Amino acid sequence: MKLDLRKIYRFEPIEHAGGVPLPTGGNIYYECANCGFIVSSVTHLPAACECGNLSGKQGKVSVQHPEKVKLVRGKLR
Repeated sequence: MKLDLRKIYRFEPIEHAGGVPLPTGGNIYYECANCGFIVSSVTHLPAACECGNLSGKQGKVSVQHPEKVKLVRGKLR
């Protein structure tokens, strides 16, 4: 399912120190730096970015290249 989350949420960047695991949470999202697609850090619906860097389902997200992920916090519009 390709849902543009920018139509539902306002996103603000989050600072992340490299070398530590990516944080997860109900309002934390991962934005692919390659294709710009946004995936929830705890997605329960199947979701994947177009370039294959991010994919997830059942509450887990797989990240192929963590250095190419931007962390953002989402708030409902």
